[in-house]
Formats: sequence, C-alpha cells, structure tokens
Amino acid sequence: DEYKVASTALLCEAASMDGVFDDNEKKLILVLIQKQFNVDENEANKIYIEGKSLAENSAQLYGFTRIIKESWDNEKRISLLEMLWELAYVDGELDAAEDMLIRRIAGLIHVEDRDRIEAKQRVLKKLNK
Repeated sequence: DEYKVASTALLCEAASMDGVFDDNEKKLILVLIQKQFNVDENEANKIYIEGKSLAENSAQLYGFTRIIKESWDNEKRISLLEMLWELAYVDGELDAAEDMLIRRIAGLIHVEDRDRIEAKQRVLKKLNK
C-alpha cells in the first residue's frame, strides 16, 4: 500500500517543518492514519514507522506526491490536505514553512487553490479557530 506510506511521509514532513516534531504531532498522525485508511492502531504504527523513515531519508516530495496523484481521486487528495492542515494547527498556530509546504503539496497533487482554501477553512471550523 504505497499510497498509505507516501501520504504518511508527507504528514511527517509537514510535522517537522517548524523544527519541532513532538508527541502531539505523532499521536495525531497515528489517529489520522487510522481514520483515513480504516486500520487498527498496530497497522497504523507500522505505516507511521515506514512513512517517517521515508520522510527522513528522502528530500524529494515529488515521489510521494506522484504516488498520491496517481492513486487517489480529487476528493481523497483534498482529504490529504485536510489531514495536513489539521497537523499544521496541532500546536495552535500555523508556521509559515508549514503553510508553504501544504501549498506546494497541493500543487504537486493537482488540487485547485479553491479546494485547498476550502479544506483549510473546514479544518479551522472543526478546530474552532
């Protein structure tokens, strides 16, 4: 399930963009993996470990985003952006580097600006921001 690992690598990349990758971010990534892929905690942890390792050992977003773009329809790609926005706001504020990364990912997975902005607004509403 290449797309699961690729999307998790993108989540891990986003989590580390502000220079801090803390337990809250890890916990949220695990929850997001479970919800998005309908897997149990054990399977989510395996996907997380593989995705984090990939993110740490690759400087190329393109490989991850190519897998997502080719594997997922537009709706699922937008759901990935929602996961990224939720992760970006887990510490209470959006870092400029996180924002830039999500914009870049959105472009690479061919999500329109309007859809990216709407995804962000849905997450902010969910988080009461």
